[in-house]
This record gives sequence, C-alpha cells and structure tokens, in this order.
Amino acid sequence: MRRRIPSMTALIAFDAAARHQSVTRAADELALTESAVSRQISLLEDQLQVRLFNRVKKRISLTRAGVVYAADVASTISRIERGTLEIMAHEGEGGILEIAALPTVGTQWLIPRLTSLYAERPDMTINVSARSNRFLFSETTLDGALYFGKASWPGAFSDYLFDEELVPVGHAKFLEGDARPDAHTLASYRLLHLMTRPEAWRAWCVEADVTHENVMRGPRFEIQSMLISAACAGQGVALLPRFLIADQLRSGKLKVLSDVSVRSEGAYYFSYPEDKADEPHLTFFRAWLQEQTRMFQPRATQARPRPGRAPSAR
Repeated sequence: MRRRIPSMTALIAFDAAARHQSVTRAADELALTESAVSRQISLLEDQLQVRLFNRVKKRISLTRAGVVYAADVASTISRIERGTLEIMAHEGEGGILEIAALPTVGTQWLIPRLTSLYAERPDMTINVSARSNRFLFSETTLDGALYFGKASWPGAFSDYLFDEELVPVGHAKFLEGDARPDAHTLASYRLLHLMTRPEAWRAWCVEADVTHENVMRGPRFEIQSMLISAACAGQGVALLPRFLIADQLRSGKLKVLSDVSVRSEGAYYFSYPEDKADEPHLTFFRAWLQEQTRMFQPRATQARPRPGRAPSAR
C-alpha cells in the first residue's frame, strides 16, 4: 500500500509559513512566489483533509492541528537536514555529534580538549552550541548536553563528571606583597557574584569562619566568562572553579587569595537522550569525556562510578 507521505516541497512550504506566520516571508525565504507557497499549503491540507491555517484577509495563523503538525514537520526536516550534512561531510563514514554546553565551560574547557578526541577519531565531528538552560531533547536534534546542576533530566540519562570546587581569586593587587589577605580582609573587598550561585560567598564565609560581613553586596554576572573577565580586570574578588581559570592562573592574571574553598551544591553532568544511549559515536564521546574529567573526580568516585540513569522530572 502506498504510504501517505506528503511531498517534501509541500512540507518545506508549510514549515516556512508556520515559522513566519506569513506566506510572503515564507516565499522570500524559499525564493518562490506567494502563489506557489499558497498552492503547496493548499495541496497539503487537501491531502491531510485538515485545515492547518486560519486565514483572515491576508493574515494567517496556525490552527490547533497546525501547531501540532508544525512541530513534527520542523523536527523531521531538521533530522533530514542533519543526516544530509553528515553524509556530505563524511561520505557515509564517521559521525557528527551535536553537543550543547554551558557557554564558558564549552569555550574554556570542552573545545580546547577536542583536539585529543580528533587525534584519536579524525572521522568524527563535534558541533558545539551554547545552552545555559535545560531543554527537552525531544524538541531538538542535540545528542547530549554538558551542564551543571542535579542529575535529573526528563527523558535522558546522566553521567556524573565532577563536582565544582570554588576558590577565591582576584587580581594581584589584592595581595600585600606575596602575602594573601586573611579571610576577614578578603570578605571586605568588593565581591563578584555569579547569578546562578547566589549563595556561594555566604557558604565560603561560613567555611572561613567569617561573620558580620554583608556578603551579598557587589555586582552580579550571568555567566562564568563575565565573572572571570571582571576578576581579571581587578574589579573585585570572585569564587571560581580552578578548571575554568587554569590559563589565567598560569599567566598570573588571577591569583588564588585563600586556601579556603567551598563546594557548590550540584555537579557537572553529561546528559543524553535515552533513545540514543547505544549509539556508537555517542558511547565513544561519553567514554572520552570521562577520561577528560577523571582528574577532577574524587578517588571514591573513580573507583565506583555513579549511576547514569536520570530520574523523571518532578
């Protein structure tokens, strides 16, 4: 029996019109006439026997059925496009992985290390995109995400990578000669904060036995790279993980100002869709990632890896 699959031309026209909510803009994107786009959409609606757009004068908007179908069509087109690019890039060999990462972690830590992966597997390609917030893998073409937080991720497995140990750092001007400031003096400087770690300085002061300081004062930054830049510019002292500032510490742009450190609530994980767990290229990437993070893991964790299954969202 012949499959009821609409033509790709009709689906592409529908996808463009659904995204733009405009036949005119869809026609511009596809380099077609408006009548050609409208005709393809009409043919699609006739085949489905479902109205996909509400039409009021020259304006269009998706019907309820159109909203649902548009999401499915967009996802399908993305998968086909991705598969096409993979075949073109590798002539049917190797593989492409689409990986999301926190902006600073991706830039400062993940991407520089990919050189070792390519040395071992030159047939692979790792595309890296920046994502600061969680998302549903089912709504993307992503194969995995390197993130900070808790292990739970709906519809995904999560590999533990390492905890986050924060150390107070700042410009050399905060040192008196070569002497580090005591904890009370350090806490009296302008404190730089990361918006996603609002309690970090309060936790550090508890660990350092510092009291009677307003540790919530000072500027706040959305991502780690901004916090690093502010600290390097001497604008204050920041709590940062060593693995993100290795270059700055080696060059002397930043100095560790105290031996007192504090562990963040949460850890770094690599999550990936359940339905892709057995894909060979993803399996290789996960193993490579574990090797890259082994030096940051406590010995007990190295001996007995944490479970990989992520519980369902509450």
